[in-house]
Formats: sequence, structure tokens, C-alpha cells
Amino acid sequence: GDDGDLEFGEQKAYEILTTGQFSGTTNITINGKTDVHSNNVVKDLKTGLEWSRYVGASVGPGSDGKLPWTTTGSGATAEGIYPYCLAANLALLGGYGDWRIANPNELWFIINLETGFPDSTAFPSFPDTSLWTSATRASASTYAINVVFSYGGISYTNLKTVAIGILL
Repeated sequence: GDDGDLEFGEQKAYEILTTGQFSGTTNITINGKTDVHSNNVVKDLKTGLEWSRYVGASVGPGSDGKLPWTTTGSGATAEGIYPYCLAANLALLGGYGDWRIANPNELWFIINLETGFPDSTAFPSFPDTSLWTSATRASASTYAINVVFSYGGISYTNLKTVAIGILL
């Protein structure tokens, strides 16, 4: 065998922050739609990264929290993952003004490979489909990279105009 036969690796470990600045909600408004977003944060104790515990739920073309990677519209009618992230920063979601879209490695790191999804206690509202990352497909700039939870993998096949979930 290999050393995988001898070592078990490390368990994922999170701290769920729900008090003080992490209690209550923050209104995040884009395109005239307001997402009442929980201030709860999940701190990954292995990487030190802090994640929004919940995904957006009421913005996007379908008012279901799913946003395109590219921005549609402009100014007050702008919708997309980057205007949403900017609005979260301006609103000081969870007391922070430095939210960003995760890269593929960061988002992949929080997935439990046995289930294909992040820990349901730490992240109770994860979509059953996929989430955008901040990365563009190298061979086709009209496509962005997303992590697909139904099979625990990375996809390079979604056009940036497709509306899928977002996590900060």
C-alpha cells in the first residue's frame, strides 16, 4: 500500500460564529431586490478562511439567489456575482467589508468528498447544484469555473451568463 493505508488525514474543523457582529441580518440590495442575508460566518479552522454561512436567497433573475458570473445591466440594474459581492461589502455583511468570490481551490476545500457537499451543520443552505468560483476557463473566456456538488467535482462547462448559486 501507500501512506494512505497508514494515515487518516485530518478532519475538517469549523467554528460557527453567530454572536456579536455575526448575529442578525444585513440587507444586500442589487437591481432593486433586497436579500436579507444572515451575518453568520463559518471559520475554517484549518485554512483560517471565513465564509458566509448562508447563500443568497432572493436576488438574481429568478429571485432565487442564483446570479450570473457576468454582470447584466448597469448601475441600479446590475446583477451578477460581483455586484452582489460589492453590495455585501458596502453593507458590511457580518461586520466585514472585504468579501470576495472564492477561487476553485478554496471552494473545493470545504467539500466533504464522501458526500459531495460541504458540512450541512456549518453550511445549512448550500444549493444542491453548484456555486461559481472567481476563475475563468483558460481555453474559453466565456466560461467560468464552478464547483458542482451533486458529484463533488469542478465544472468548466457553464457560460458566464448562466445563473447559479453564489457564496461569499
